[in-house]
Amino acid sequence: MTETLESPSATIISRLEVPELDELPAELRQQIAALERQLGYIPNWVRAISVGGAHTARFNTYLLALLDPNSGLLPYADREILATVSSAENGCSYCRLNHAGSLGEALGDHRLGTRIAIDYREVRELSSRHRILAGFAAKLSVRPGDVDDADIAELRELGLSDEEIFEAVHVISSFAAANRFTIFLQVRPDDQFFN
Repeated sequence: MTETLESPSATIISRLEVPELDELPAELRQQIAALERQLGYIPNWVRAISVGGAHTARFNTYLLALLDPNSGLLPYADREILATVSSAENGCSYCRLNHAGSLGEALGDHRLGTRIAIDYREVRELSSRHRILAGFAAKLSVRPGDVDDADIAELRELGLSDEEIFEAVHVISSFAAANRFTIFLQVRPDDQFFN
């Protein structure tokens, strides 16, 4: 049985049909199983976008690698700031809730992570580094044509290399895409976000 808007017995997590796990490509099933092992549950976002099959598996490979705490050029907390602010600026409630928790973990302060996810501009104690990264994420997420050489110079003044700047662009851009998937699908936030 697939979960659809017409299926009142199922918990609706998406406005499109959610395929059964055994209908998915092997690579996508493996990604879902890995997330379940890591988190202790299967997140609604990965189930909802699984309708994309092999396309989703390729996207997940890219997206999950960008936020792997044990990889990347930028520190994990920096990458979570970028993902969280991008999600907030794009108005993606699912990703904002999800990354508020992840950012809180990365910063060691869940309240701070939640406040940044609501609106980083109102967080006075945000470090100057994180404020600059958040501002860059906000601009690139919704007004990419407004990014100019001064923005790049500001990132270089933080000590970011060109490769690190481009990694930041990857994180922001991939989350802008993920935000659009979850907003379009109207992905229901996981119950775990509210515990």
